[in-house]
Amino acid sequence: MKQDQLKAWQPAQFDRFVRILEQDQLNHAYLFSGFFGSLEMAQFLAKSLFCTDKVGVLPCEKCRSCKLIEQEEFPDVTLIKPVNQVIKTERIRELVGQFSQAGIESQQQVFIIEQADKMHPNAANSLLKVIEEPQSEVYIFFLTSDEEKMLPTIRSRTQIFHFKKQEEKLILLLEQMGLVKKKATLLAKFSQSRAEAEKLANQASFWTLVDESERLLTWLV
Repeated sequence: MKQDQLKAWQPAQFDRFVRILEQDQLNHAYLFSGFFGSLEMAQFLAKSLFCTDKVGVLPCEKCRSCKLIEQEEFPDVTLIKPVNQVIKTERIRELVGQFSQAGIESQQQVFIIEQADKMHPNAANSLLKVIEEPQSEVYIFFLTSDEEKMLPTIRSRTQIFHFKKQEEKLILLLEQMGLVKKKATLLAKFSQSRAEAEKLANQASFWTLVDESERLLTWLV
């Protein structure tokens, strides 16, 4: 998602972070609650750190660094995702070991933990010292569907930003992709993120399941 799209989907948060960048006050640990634009915002901020041709504080979106971050292939931006619905303690310990090292292409490193509420409590607790005593060139973004799912110790040590679901905008997007209003509304209601909605929109097996569920409900009524 390019920054103009990000601004359209989350204008308030986009403007807040632009001001933070302009004031050179980017914190070292953030908790993003809600999946509607949170990953894209973390990537946008990573681009702002590594872009080689910035326009003011904004990343150019065209240089090698920006493109690799967009493709999740930049060496100094690490994206952690759950495996089998859990982020294991061993993976986070490996991560902690990276914090004391310099990045490959610069001194800075960015770590984005998707579905951070899937971390084992021991894994989450192993990050506390890093958050309390951050390395000057390390930035961590915790992404979760709901901040209440995170350990209180993490919530209290991070700056929390909320990424509210943009249901009407998502319905419009899905209609533009070719879905009829009824299907677009249904999918927007139950999707946790734009990416999930776009994926399911073209998944025949998903709509077969929806049709079967509707027939079952009709039969039960």
